[in-house]
Amino acid sequence: MPSPYRLRRVFGPLVRVIARGFIRLRISPNAISILTFFVASLSAVLLTLYQWYFVYGLLVFCAGLLDGVDGEVARQTQRATLAGGFLDSMLDRIADVVILFPFLFLPNPFPQWGPRWWWVTVAISGSLLVSYARSRAQAAGVKDTDVGIAARSERLFILVVTSLLVVVHPAFPYIGLLLIAILSHLTVVYRVLYYRRQLQAMETPKP
Repeated sequence: MPSPYRLRRVFGPLVRVIARGFIRLRISPNAISILTFFVASLSAVLLTLYQWYFVYGLLVFCAGLLDGVDGEVARQTQRATLAGGFLDSMLDRIADVVILFPFLFLPNPFPQWGPRWWWVTVAISGSLLVSYARSRAQAAGVKDTDVGIAARSERLFILVVTSLLVVVHPAFPYIGLLLIAILSHLTVVYRVLYYRRQLQAMETPKP
């Protein structure tokens, strides 16, 4: 999936509206990054302690929006820094683990498909590897790195939708976990092959 079709573009107008509100309140991009991590952590705590799937889905949605807001505020106020980008990236990776961790303690509606700890491990590793592949490709000089079907915005959206669908059937949140586990690793494979082709093309001498 090329970057022009990334899901974040759908919510881009809403992110910009929220960003303007934070700018008027003079809230820094770093503070928004920390707030985003807090919201993600709160969603995990409430899901673990109370199994509030619906609230979890809403909070993950808010965290997903705020994840775009900090960067938008940094760009609009010309306050983007390497240190701020590093902080945001690190908090995002920790949040990727935090929001999936509660599934270790939740009921497994599909025990025939394997233990829940296995699927949680696969989902977390896939989420981290998707981001790691992109960061390594960027460091190597690849320009178009926003590829694949399960980037962070798509993974969060899967969690949001399947958690809200718990009102239809209690198995939906776990289905979301399985989808992330599978799609994230497919994205890793796709990114590795795509980035490898890009790097090989960069190394090929031009006539």
